[in-house]
Amino acid sequence: MQALAAAAALLAVFFLSTLYLSPAATARRLRTAGFRGPTPSFPLGNLREIASSLSSNNDTDESNTKGGDIHAAVFPYFARWRRAFGKVFVYWLGTEPFLYVAAPEFLKAATAGALGKLWGKPDVFRRDRMPMFGRGLVMAEGDEWARHRHIIAPAFSATNLNDMIGVMEETTAKMLGEWGDMVASGRSCVDVEKGVVRNAAEIIARASFGISADDDDATGARVFHKLQAMQAMLFRSTRLVGVP
Repeated sequence: MQALAAAAALLAVFFLSTLYLSPAATARRLRTAGFRGPTPSFPLGNLREIASSLSSNNDTDESNTKGGDIHAAVFPYFARWRRAFGKVFVYWLGTEPFLYVAAPEFLKAATAGALGKLWGKPDVFRRDRMPMFGRGLVMAEGDEWARHRHIIAPAFSATNLNDMIGVMEETTAKMLGEWGDMVASGRSCVDVEKGVVRNAAEIIARASFGISADDDDATGARVFHKLQAMQAMLFRSTRLVGVP
């Protein structure tokens, strides 16, 4: 019985340290570094405020959309926090802190040179995404991240980016045309999410692999459909990230 009680006590201390003391220490370090944000509550962080904001925003979605403020309509909590804390702030999903950045100059300064190698990947995403992304640029850290970034840098030259912009414009125009045809034919419902996901896969397939969804080549078609499958897997998870 004494051994069982000791084990239970150690387990309680472990969970207390992992789920409360460690996040609290992280929050103090972030405040000391100058990062502000909405006050989290244990153990859900800011999830209650997010849910409440989404619920209360249902009545104002139409006016926000008509006014062109799509960001406020889709992410009302981000819009509210941005007004309160500026373009860079910290919010919490459970016991995991996340940095919201809407300031290009901050992002450029934070990722430049040696400082860029100090930014790590969240453990919660590493556990979820490592099987899909492996140890490439998305998951790499430190010197390994710097090496990967150096390798792919030529792909993002001004010339290549201009070519990608052309692909984006072409595929997006095609998507909008298809939606217009659906509406003109009397379709009362257009699956916007499906269209946007497919359009993103088309852009990746053409820009990265030189293939199109309309190609007759069976290999190209398989690559395109696998890209779509990866996108679906990536966004399928409904788990509350960061909640113990």
